[in-house]
Amino acid sequence: MDKLLDLYTQSVSGGLPVCLSCRGEEESFVLLAATRGRQAAMSYDNDYPDRDSRSSRGRGRRGRSKKKAGRRILLGFGLAAVVVLALGAWLAYTANTAYTNLNQARDYAQVAKAGLLEGDTRKAETSVGDAVRTSNQAKDATESLIWKAAAAIPYVGQPLDVVSQITDVVNGLTVDVLMPSVEVGTTLDPGRLRGPDGTIDIAVLRDASPALSQAAAAASVLDAESQAIEEPTFIAQVGDARAQLQDQTHELTTLLTNTDISAKVLPAMLGADGPRSYFMAFQTLSEARGTGGLVGGVSIVRAADGRISVDNMASNDELRIPYAPMDLGVDFANAYESRYQSTQNWQNSNLSPHFPYAGQIWQSMWQQETGERVDGALATDPVALGYILDVVGPITMGDGEVIDGSNVVQITQSDAYFRFDDDNTARKAYLQDIAARVVAKMQGNIGSASGLLEALGKATSEGHIAVWSADPALQAILGPTKIGHEVPESPDPYAAVVVNNGAGGKLDYYLQRKVTYTAQSCDGATRTTRVVAEITNNAPELDYTTYIAGRQNESTRYDGPPGTNRSVVALYATQGATLTNATSDGTPLFLLTAAERGHPVFYVPVVIEPGQTKTIEYNLVEPTVDGEALAPVQPQSVPASTEVEFPNCS
Repeated sequence: MDKLLDLYTQSVSGGLPVCLSCRGEEESFVLLAATRGRQAAMSYDNDYPDRDSRSSRGRGRRGRSKKKAGRRILLGFGLAAVVVLALGAWLAYTANTAYTNLNQARDYAQVAKAGLLEGDTRKAETSVGDAVRTSNQAKDATESLIWKAAAAIPYVGQPLDVVSQITDVVNGLTVDVLMPSVEVGTTLDPGRLRGPDGTIDIAVLRDASPALSQAAAAASVLDAESQAIEEPTFIAQVGDARAQLQDQTHELTTLLTNTDISAKVLPAMLGADGPRSYFMAFQTLSEARGTGGLVGGVSIVRAADGRISVDNMASNDELRIPYAPMDLGVDFANAYESRYQSTQNWQNSNLSPHFPYAGQIWQSMWQQETGERVDGALATDPVALGYILDVVGPITMGDGEVIDGSNVVQITQSDAYFRFDDDNTARKAYLQDIAARVVAKMQGNIGSASGLLEALGKATSEGHIAVWSADPALQAILGPTKIGHEVPESPDPYAAVVVNNGAGGKLDYYLQRKVTYTAQSCDGATRTTRVVAEITNNAPELDYTTYIAGRQNESTRYDGPPGTNRSVVALYATQGATLTNATSDGTPLFLLTAAERGHPVFYVPVVIEPGQTKTIEYNLVEPTVDGEALAPVQPQSVPASTEVEFPNCS
C-alpha cells in the first residue's frame, strides 16, 4: 500500500512534493490542480500575445485541457479507490485486533471465575488483570470515529456494531464485576466457607455482602445487555462470540446473585444472631402435592453460629389429625380449607404450590404438637438426595445394600412399596434410615464442597428444595427466588400446571408431564394464549396392593385396569386471564374455578389408564403485558418438560 501511494504521488506531481499525510488527500489534489492551472495561464499569456494567434491556437489548447481534465478525473477516482482500500484494510486490521483481544479477555475472565471458585486468589487476580488489559485494548479498537461510521452502515456494518456491544459487555464484566469479586473471593469458594465439620463461616459472608450486592447488580445489568445483543447479519465467528458471551454472563450472574442472596440470608438463618430451628419435610413424590409430594418424614434442623445439626428423622406417624385451623385468607379457605381442611390435616397441608403456605401450616402444627415455634420450614425429596449422593458418594445400609444417586429415587418411591407390601411401619423406618444416613454424610468432610453446592443448586432450580423463613425481612429476599417456591403476586404472564393426587395411592411416581405455554402478538390490551398439558401414566399393569393403587373409599373410586391413576389437574393462570374453553383429547371439559394470590385457578379430576396420555388444552384471553412469561415446573420423580413461546412485547 505504501509503494502504491508513492508511485501515485510521483505520477501526479511530476516530481513536485505532495504531502498527503500533511494536508489530506482532497486538499493535496486541489493544491496540485491549482498549481497546474497557474502554470497553464502563465504559458498562455507569454506565448500568444495577439488575438488572432490566440484564436487560431484555441481549439488545440481546449483539446489539451480536456485531456488534462480527464486525467485529473481518473486520478481522482484512483485516489478515492486507494483511500477506500486503505480504510478497508485498516478496518480489517482493527476488527482482527478487537476480535483477538475480545477472545483473550473472555478466556481470561473464565479463568478468573474458575480461580475464585477454586479459592486460588492469586490465579484469579492475575487473570482478572489480564482480562481488564485485553478488554480495554478491544474497546479502544472499536471506539474510533471510522469504526463507528462503518458500524452505522445498514446491514454491512451490523456485525461491527455487534462486536462493539460485545466488547462493552466484556469490558464491563472485567472491570465492574470480576475485579470487585476478587476482593471477596473467599465467599465464592465453598471449600473455604465450609469447615470440615460442616460449619459455615457466617462472619465472612456477612462482611462480604455489600461488595457482593454491588457485583451482582452490575452483573445483572450486563447480562440484560448481552441478552439484548442481536445476532449478526453475517460473519459466523461474531455470532459464536455473541452466543458464548450470553451463556457466560448468564452463568456468572446466576452465581453472583445466588451468592449475594446467601450472604444476605444465611448469617441470620444459621444463627449469627441467636439459635434458629426449622421444620424439615421429606416429601414423597409418589403421592403428588402442590409443593411436590406428601409429607413422608419430618425432622428439625437446628443452627447456631453457622453450625448445623439435624434431629432424628421421624415418620409422619408423629403428626396427628386434626390440628387447630389457621387463617390464610379467603381464597385459601375457599380453595383448600373448606373441602380439604389443609391447615388442620397434615396430609393436605401442601396442596397449594405456594410453599410459604405450607411453611406456615407446618410451623403451626409443630407448635401445637410440641410447643416449639420454629423459625421457618424446609422441604426436600429423593431427587435432591440423588443429586447429593452423586457428590458425597453412596451410603451402605445395615444389611449391606448400597444406595447411590442412580437408584435412590426408584428405591424410595417405588421399590420400597413392593418390598414391604402393606407393612407401612417397616417401610417408613427404612425410608427414615436412608434419609438420616444421607444427612449424616452431608455433615461430614466432603471432598468437593463446590460439587455439593452445584448439586444443591440443581435441586433448587428444579423445585426439589424449598425454604420459607418466618422472618419477614429474610422471606422478602427468599420468596421471589426459586428456592422460595412462591406463586408470585405479579401481573406477568403465568401458567403453572399443578397435579395433586386424587386416588389416595402411590402411583404418581409413574406420571410424566409436559407443558407448552404460547401466546399471540402483543397488539391490543389483551391477547389469546394457549396452555397444553400432556400427562402420561407410565405405570405398568401389575397386581398392586391397595395401598399403592389407591381407590380405597367412595370418594376415590373409579374404573380402569390396575395401574389406572386419578389426578386433580389445576392451571394457575395469569392475573386477569379468562378461560375461553378447555378440552381433554378434543372433548370439551367443564372446569371448577378458584383463585390464589390474584391468579385464577381452573381444575378438574383426570383419570389416566396405564400407557395413556391425556392432553388438556386451555384457551385463554390474557392482559397484554411485557413481563417475562413464567411456566414453573412442579417437582416430580420424572423430569418435566416446559416450553414457553411468547413474543417480546417490551
